[in-house]
Amino acid sequence: MTSHDLVEVFTSTRQNLREAELEDDFFLDLIGSRLLIERVGESNNRGWWDSRVLSETGRARLEEVTPKTRLQSQINLAMKVGRKAESDVLPADSISLFSFGPKLEAQLGAAIEDLKASDEPLLTDLEGLSVQSLETGWADPIIEQMASNISVSSISLQDPGSGSYRISEEGYDQSEIEAEKWRLLATLLRGYGQNTERLHVPYYPLNSELKSESA
Repeated sequence: MTSHDLVEVFTSTRQNLREAELEDDFFLDLIGSRLLIERVGESNNRGWWDSRVLSETGRARLEEVTPKTRLQSQINLAMKVGRKAESDVLPADSISLFSFGPKLEAQLGAAIEDLKASDEPLLTDLEGLSVQSLETGWADPIIEQMASNISVSSISLQDPGSGSYRISEEGYDQSEIEAEKWRLLATLLRGYGQNTERLHVPYYPLNSELKSESA
């Protein structure tokens, strides 16, 4: 598996979502990044979590249960798996790839509900993705494809720790996430790109609004 292959799957996934009438560039990049990471980490790839929801088998099972909302169900279930894996190793108040705080996640959820999926499977390139090995920095070319125009060279990271690693000592208030969402996404995705074998989850602290008001 090369970075070129991963970029192709990422860009095709964004296009699939656009075909389902998702127009917001940030949500396209956020969902595309989450789905790619989820598929890379599935049990028949890197084995970071016990899931195959984005495989052909996973889609077929969802078609039996939720045929009319298969796409929404697949996306939501994939994100739920990633969020659970992150929450198992992160502090309670964290900003991570699968958790951008309640406000933005509510907006994202509404956008997913409004997707207009065709009868044909959309995420077939993701289903066919096979990842047997990764090289450090594998996510960098993907970041360069995002609509944010953030350069990889502007993102600095420390070496991953065990289980999780805090990108910065300074966190973000809920009210600050909207303005910084592109850089947060790019940095968190680059953090995932440091993982080649075991999973180390990058995160920022999510500051308490009560603490911020009293400061």
